[in-house]
Amino acid sequence: MEALVARLGHEDTPRVYNDRSVLVRELFWRRLGALLSLSRAAARNRVLDFGGGNGVLAPTLSRLYREVVCVDLRTEIVEELVRSEGLANVSVHAGELAALGLPADHFDTIIAADVLEHIRWLEPLVGELHRLLAPGGELLVSAPSENRFYELGRRVFGYTKPEDHYHPAAFIEATVTRRLPLSRRRYFPVDIPWLGAFSLARFIKAEEGRS
Repeated sequence: MEALVARLGHEDTPRVYNDRSVLVRELFWRRLGALLSLSRAAARNRVLDFGGGNGVLAPTLSRLYREVVCVDLRTEIVEELVRSEGLANVSVHAGELAALGLPADHFDTIIAADVLEHIRWLEPLVGELHRLLAPGGELLVSAPSENRFYELGRRVFGYTKPEDHYHPAAFIEATVTRRLPLSRRRYFPVDIPWLGAFSLARFIKAEEGRS
């Protein structure tokens, strides 16, 4: 898939996407494109943008999929973006994912871009993501490596680790693979574990009748 992430800014968009440093901006925007490039979805009917309340992926997903569902605890930014850009095929839901009652086996693709590290109790959520994925569907995950290179970048560019960054990418991958097999992983911006600030991964749900 050609991944051209729409760079639509908003005053409340996370700082990294509008940082005064071009290096920081490019790192985070290009990372989204690299994540989407992992997709090998057989169908592009429905996609769930889990934790997509900042709206950075909504315009691109609106072009690529017939139906886009965005779920987050706070959705003001993406709601404004959907209205201003006329994204008629994007629906937005505020709240806990498991409480929304979305149908099982529904999504061809689920995207979790820099969100799973914020979930303290990860296994129940992974179970819900597994339930929502259609057989053969894919889960695309971006997560911080929390390696020394990442820590150095924080210090150089004036960032601190958020208190709710509970898990590094390695823990997230180990947790997800208990339910969804790993199909592909790459590190970004350099595909070397100790130099990669982010781990980008694609997990798949087994098709019915196959394990």
